[in-house]
Amino acid sequence: MQDTTTTQIVASALLGSLALIPDNTLRYTTLGITVCLGVVYFVSLKRPSTQLGCLNEHIQETDETIRSAKSLCPREHLSLAEEGVRLLEATRSASMITCRMLETKRFTWKKYRLFSRDVAECAKNVKSIRTAVQLIVEAERQRKLAEDINETEGMLATILGHNTAWTRRITSSQSIAF
Repeated sequence: MQDTTTTQIVASALLGSLALIPDNTLRYTTLGITVCLGVVYFVSLKRPSTQLGCLNEHIQETDETIRSAKSLCPREHLSLAEEGVRLLEATRSASMITCRMLETKRFTWKKYRLFSRDVAECAKNVKSIRTAVQLIVEAERQRKLAEDINETEGMLATILGHNTAWTRRITSSQSIAF
């Protein structure tokens, strides 16, 4: 979200500054250079090596999420272990993509697209793993909240039940006294 906002601000500033250039030739030259730099920037963000760096960060974050979830949700240890195995498979897949990239002597557009697609698919798997772990954590949190609600309602019912019985005793003793 912040990257999108920053990009929009920079684009607005550049396009606004184009209006300040009085000469049309210079304005169109500047616009062409700006578009070329934008394309180069976009392509550099989509490079497989850049995507792999982001993928490795997401893998680390997901691994930390699984580790913390294991301490928060001991009942779901088996499900979390399965998600951990899926994450290890995704990590192995990312490592294999890295090895293939290192072995490639010359990048063609076809290889570039294939590597980019493989990295995107691996990132999609990591995201689904993280979502599954977060759902497990939220389900455990909801279970604990429901348990707390039931416990509190039980205590209130007990307290109110005693108060009602005590109130009945006082009321009946007062009516007998009159």
